[in-house]
Amino acid sequence: MPVRLWLICLFTVLLSACATTTKRPTTPPPRPDMPFNHALFSPVAVIDEQAIFALPAQEQQAFLRFYQQQVAAGTRGDRVIYDYLHGQLNEFHYRGETYSASASLQHGGGNCISLAVLTQAYAFVAGIDTRYRKVASAPVYQQVADTILISSHFKTKLLAPEEAEDENWITLVRPGTVIDYFPAQDAIFVASAQYQDLVAKFYANLAVKAMLAEEFDLAAARILRARSYAPDDPELINIAAVLHRRTGDRRSAERIYQYALEHRLISHNLLSNYLVLAKEQQATDLIEKLEQQLLSEAKTPFDFLMNARSAIAKGHLNKATRILVKVVEQTPYLPEPYFELAKISYLQDDHDTARQLLELAIEKTSDPEKSRVFTAKHSMLQQLAEQ
Repeated sequence: MPVRLWLICLFTVLLSACATTTKRPTTPPPRPDMPFNHALFSPVAVIDEQAIFALPAQEQQAFLRFYQQQVAAGTRGDRVIYDYLHGQLNEFHYRGETYSASASLQHGGGNCISLAVLTQAYAFVAGIDTRYRKVASAPVYQQVADTILISSHFKTKLLAPEEAEDENWITLVRPGTVIDYFPAQDAIFVASAQYQDLVAKFYANLAVKAMLAEEFDLAAARILRARSYAPDDPELINIAAVLHRRTGDRRSAERIYQYALEHRLISHNLLSNYLVLAKEQQATDLIEKLEQQLLSEAKTPFDFLMNARSAIAKGHLNKATRILVKVVEQTPYLPEPYFELAKISYLQDDHDTARQLLELAIEKTSDPEKSRVFTAKHSMLQQLAEQ
């Protein structure tokens, strides 16, 4: 081939390659919204976002005086809010209710979302930035009328005020102060969260409360408001599906769960409640599929823990043991796997091993309530051994 022709051929190939690489990628179609049977519910007013974080005027003034005095004395802003919560509100106690900031002050307590809301309220007044952490702890769940309820946990991080940049230093992590009820070791970081996630969680908690009280219109209004802040949160999709099922609209509940699976918006809790629906419908193939998915989709040690508990309930003790041993290998500091292994040993009439495992569970826990439960079980086995 003449050199000139070879160059022309090469040039043509290069032009063709350039034409191919500059082709614009096609934009994927927008995801359809979650199916929701709006006709099933009547509109109901819900608390607005601003009211969630509003503090009484007198409380705002008292806090501002304290804040300005402490900052003037050299205390960092995030630490001032911590000191105020720790000192001025020393009668603030843990309760299971989700409250607005003002209601938390009135009741003198609330759950972790209530504390996060109250902390954010003071941060708004002081102009302090915040971030949040979603934390997984041992599942605290109950079954109410065939609905599985699992608690989750939020921690607030008050960020230190930004300082003038020094070109000789690079800040990788902005310092701050974490506000939390229980800084226990038996918890696992799941994901970072933003302000929108906190607001969504506030409405979601209230939606569940209304649903359990069979105030279905109010529950629908609250879950729709929650999804306006976090539309892709699997837990909110799960609540919407459970709400439809509890109102008798199982067809819509099924469509919502299918939407979640189709778009990969799933969680262990969502799959567990879909399994409840599948069992109601006696859908054998779907039950098998969901049970397998619960195993394959497990992410946190506590997802695996719940799978182990399910296996124990079915009498699949060897399967449960395999799951729990892996959890112990990966997170040896968690007490719950030892407790579940102790159950298995007890069911297998191996009381000595059960006692030893309970002793490990007691040693690993930092929660007084868990310690009481584990100790009571250990004492029971000790009495059996002495008979």
